[in-house]
Amino acid sequence: MNTRLIVRFLCLAIVASFSSLSSAQSAVSFAVSDIGFTPQNAYSQNPIKIAVLMPSQDSPMTTFANSIVSGIKSENAQQSSPYEIILLPRKFGQNALSHLQDAALMGASVAIGPIGRDDVNEVSSLPFLPLPVISLNLPQNGIASPELMMNYSLSQEEEAKQIVAIAVKALPITVDGVVPSVAIFEADSPLEHRIADTYAIELQKLGIPYTRQTLTAELMQQPKFYSIESSDIPKPQLETPPDATEDPYGHQRVTLRNERLMAQYRAKLEFEAAPYQAAFLAMDARTAALVKPRLPRTARVWGTSMINPGNTRQGSYASLAYDLQNSGFVDSPLVIHYSDSDFKASFGVNPPASLIEKRLFAFGVDAYRLACNWMHWQTDIHIDGTTGTLTFSQGLTADVKRVAQPAMVLNGKVENVTEEQLIAPVQRP
Repeated sequence: MNTRLIVRFLCLAIVASFSSLSSAQSAVSFAVSDIGFTPQNAYSQNPIKIAVLMPSQDSPMTTFANSIVSGIKSENAQQSSPYEIILLPRKFGQNALSHLQDAALMGASVAIGPIGRDDVNEVSSLPFLPLPVISLNLPQNGIASPELMMNYSLSQEEEAKQIVAIAVKALPITVDGVVPSVAIFEADSPLEHRIADTYAIELQKLGIPYTRQTLTAELMQQPKFYSIESSDIPKPQLETPPDATEDPYGHQRVTLRNERLMAQYRAKLEFEAAPYQAAFLAMDARTAALVKPRLPRTARVWGTSMINPGNTRQGSYASLAYDLQNSGFVDSPLVIHYSDSDFKASFGVNPPASLIEKRLFAFGVDAYRLACNWMHWQTDIHIDGTTGTLTFSQGLTADVKRVAQPAMVLNGKVENVTEEQLIAPVQRP
């Protein structure tokens, strides 16, 4: 009886192994057709493989993943000995461990992906990984990643932390040490709420008082997003104009003097008694361009890469840049320093069309560079990348620290600046 059970167990194990091998072989076929190699030639010419864990083919994430893959493939093509890039879409109903096992069975030395937060959480919760992994998002809710997992992200929340750390250095501190208030404005959507939550948490840590408002249709009808209820600036003494019928010329002259005095008073209020000295925006560039003119003139405007107006040489973007004058943010160096000629010279491909595609392309380039280090078990990594300065220390955390490039909208253009230049006082109109 014991012998029969053992034989039966071995048979089941053999069947299971054939099933896994069949799954992996089907993925090889997909990857081969995508990159134009046959398995035999690919294995013999370049045995080192990098698997890219793609979302399922019907997933809305696929479009974003394709832009990331463009960056991975382009950077790989620039190498003297390029690796084989294997695209491995997740099959319907497949779990994270099976997806990774397919990559390992195909001989991949490292896997890039997955992209979605839920998928990253699933991988992060596994007790072990069959190969090194660079996930393209951060696990949530305090999930600790396995030893072979590195987490790299273009997280807007991480950019929000960076811009708050910069912005508070630019706040004017009064002689008696009082820290001025700031304001947070957010569009009504999940991503923008997460960015605003991060602003609020970071400001609270630093003891900076703040107010917070969600943009509504009613709010957007207001010409200004503030009111000055109290001020130490004395109101001007206005003259009583003579009767308009008896002395129309005198009435008009006194009225004009009064209006001039009130205009000067309102200007002083704008520059000396604004209710907040900085505004943190959680919204896209078009919305930010509508919000900024409604803010106090003395309030510095800060945001993540979402408020980058883009290519200011194009008419529609140029108008956004005008409205966002003096706004500070952080973004990927490839996006800030971008030019079509430099891009084509560096990567040998046509430039991505949109701002988000450029950002994701850079994301793919740096993910590839990290993978080349991680497959060789480098536990401390520093890269001056296309998305920012990247540092990783496995002894401290599984997350890659990304410091994005500070930038500022100046005279209708997005300018690359240092942190010191960004926090310096700006010229007012």
